[in-house]
Amino acid sequence: MTNLRHGHELFLIPVGISNVDFSWYLPINVLKTVHTLTAFIAENAKTARYFLKFVGHPTPLPSIEILELDKHNPAAQKKEIAQFLLQHKMVGLMSEAGMPCIADPGNQIVRIAHQEGIKVKPLTGPSSILLALTASGLNGQDFRFIGYLPAKSEERQSAILKCEKDSKTGTQLFIEAPYRNDQLMKDLYRFLHVDTMLLVAYNLTGEDEKITCQPISWWKTQSIDLGKVPCIFGLGV
Repeated sequence: MTNLRHGHELFLIPVGISNVDFSWYLPINVLKTVHTLTAFIAENAKTARYFLKFVGHPTPLPSIEILELDKHNPAAQKKEIAQFLLQHKMVGLMSEAGMPCIADPGNQIVRIAHQEGIKVKPLTGPSSILLALTASGLNGQDFRFIGYLPAKSEERQSAILKCEKDSKTGTQLFIEAPYRNDQLMKDLYRFLHVDTMLLVAYNLTGEDEKITCQPISWWKTQSIDLGKVPCIFGLGV
């Protein structure tokens, strides 16, 4: 095992997935820990500062140092990230929403922390994937998160049919860019068998949260307009 650098820690900070009061998803000791940190790594410094202000960080925002991550090529920042982690004994890693490293490029930072012998401390918070799965009634013993389905029509059809096949033995979870939600629903109606169970978890933790898991035959009887709202989708039996 790698010898740990004494006193150096990387905290994985959960960020809200809606604008609901943070007391719903941040335990008090997690909040206290976030308040002690003054160095952070985030995809977007502006939204990171908004979150810190939202949770009442006691340090003036201009005094907080934030390293902005190139989410398209975090590996190119390896040296810069390592230096930042070694320069600051306690660093917080934030996702744009939910848990860092889950459907998020933060795993690259965690990998660097392990290589440098820095302790990694995950903090408890919301994960839209797990919230959707637990509320679905689908198989939670065997499941897979697919990420985004292909955008091209033929590739998307193949991906949907493969998800349906795989859902017979394990729940298949996936997401879509919100502006394509309704087109995805049309494709699911078109390609899936009427008995296949479809989960749609709409605006999780938000005031208008809706989590519905019904067969495709039921969905086809409904008038659904998801709009441009974050959703998690799932297939199962």
